[in-house]
Amino acid sequence: MAGDADPRWQLANACGPRWISAEVCAFRVWAPHGEDVAVELQDSEGGDAKEVRLTREGDFWSGEAPCKPGDRYRIAMGSNWNDCFHQEGARLLRRDPCARECDFNSAWCILHPPVTPPPSFAAPTFNELILYELHIGSFVSEADEKRAFAATAEKLEHVASLGFNCIQFMPTAEFGGIWGYNSRQLLAAHGPWGSAADMHAMVQRAHGLGMAVLFDVVLNHGSSKMNVLWNWDGYGPDNCGGIYFEGEKDTPWGKRFAFHKAEVQDYLKQSCRTWFEEYGVDGLRFDSVHNMPWWLLQQLTFEIKAHYPDKILIAEITPENPKVLHDAGFHSCWLHATHFDSVKIMKGSDGGDDPNKRLSMLKNMVAPHGFGNIGGVHSLLGSHDQIGDRHNGKQDGHGTHRYYVSRLGGKGNWHARAQCRAWFGFQNCCKGLPMTFMGTENLQEDWWHVDKHHRLNWGLLEGGDPHTAEMRAFVTASNKLRLSCEPLTRDEVKFVHEDGGSTVLAFMRWTQETAALCIVHLAESQWESDGYGVSTGWGGGRTWKLALNSQAKEFGGWDGSATPEAKADDSGKIMVNIPKWSMLVYVSAQ
Repeated sequence: MAGDADPRWQLANACGPRWISAEVCAFRVWAPHGEDVAVELQDSEGGDAKEVRLTREGDFWSGEAPCKPGDRYRIAMGSNWNDCFHQEGARLLRRDPCARECDFNSAWCILHPPVTPPPSFAAPTFNELILYELHIGSFVSEADEKRAFAATAEKLEHVASLGFNCIQFMPTAEFGGIWGYNSRQLLAAHGPWGSAADMHAMVQRAHGLGMAVLFDVVLNHGSSKMNVLWNWDGYGPDNCGGIYFEGEKDTPWGKRFAFHKAEVQDYLKQSCRTWFEEYGVDGLRFDSVHNMPWWLLQQLTFEIKAHYPDKILIAEITPENPKVLHDAGFHSCWLHATHFDSVKIMKGSDGGDDPNKRLSMLKNMVAPHGFGNIGGVHSLLGSHDQIGDRHNGKQDGHGTHRYYVSRLGGKGNWHARAQCRAWFGFQNCCKGLPMTFMGTENLQEDWWHVDKHHRLNWGLLEGGDPHTAEMRAFVTASNKLRLSCEPLTRDEVKFVHEDGGSTVLAFMRWTQETAALCIVHLAESQWESDGYGVSTGWGGGRTWKLALNSQAKEFGGWDGSATPEAKADDSGKIMVNIPKWSMLVYVSAQ
């Protein structure tokens, strides 16, 4: 066992522990207001702590000490500023902000083994990603939450079996809130769920199952609860938060980081570097980037792309804006609006009752304006933001945060099940990257939260629920079609048939060799006996074979609901069955 591998991304202000040999670790901390800064070390058996004095180098302190992986350490210092003295005394005990693992309830940090490059993994290309969003602590049972990283790894085969090839984990860095969006430290694994080694193993298990891994990072603000970076080196006049926060404004979730400081900028960058170089993740989703300076986003994306060109960068920005791609440098953007438009269509509200506006909404889901082929992440059935509820089902006072099936009448309602299938299949045919929040594939009801009644309901799988089985079968078939039918992941799209009165929209996606004709019907009307004509837009005389039917019997529909094969007339039109509340995909080859 040697020292740490050299990082690919060199950062002048990088701090934290760094192994320089198998038995010696170097420490560097940023403490401009510190005095007599030292590292206190305690072996893994819990013996007496020994103190190693660090040497001042401007605003930084550094030193070396003999130690081994698993040993505990913390930073001790006096301060030339006395904001904290009346509360904590003249000697401050602090966590290392760059620790990879910490005791959640104290200042003790845990030394991880020397960094070695993670095993190589060939992630799917960006345009082929099919995302499954997962909250680690509630993906597993309440009994397994204290070992959630390990328990999640044991259950990832469920996700892979459904045809998803990418997992977006909600925040994994240690946080002080509930869902993960109140980061206490940016480089440390969330200790209440297990060790950093457990989190490494979870990522490797996903890779072993052929799934890429995205981490959700919160770089825009510090934690509003149990913020271990607050007044870190004792400095914090006027309740400014100290060196990590001074000069910045509050957000509803906590104070923004001091983005103007080079040391803080490198702290944010070091967190990204950690996930890429130490865990081997395949991309990052940046939370709430509208709360960060535009110039900093440009700097982050430019430097990440320069060092890790194969990693995808996804932004959440409100309101959605294509500039976050074309100017700020992200590859893709979360599109919340497409989900809300789907609800408007189903509820017949806010334009959803107007035939022309319905079609306009659907067309913008197929090809979102300004966002390109991979530019938008769709979650038409809802992400954690739309499904999650912290207030006993009454979020925002309206009770609108729900799993999609519950918005439409519940799992026991045939129409609700059919409508969920149609929307899922439609999403997989649109440009952009489709994303599904955990539980949606099982027709889970009500809302998601971390309490015992609203976590992922494994009973739906283990109890053999027939409606859940039908939905899972359709999800699997739809995901497999998206990956096996190349046109569905390419740039080309053309609208070939529009029927606003019946809410039927057909569009074609194609390569030089193959075309996919996608027909979505979101209404109660129905056509049998090959009674509905659809223009294919791809010339006459071609044979079109049914590749996916959301109303097939095995998915909860019925035999004969769709025409299995149709030949286009000289104008390129085919005559087919169109079942109610359906998504059909026909394929034709040269």
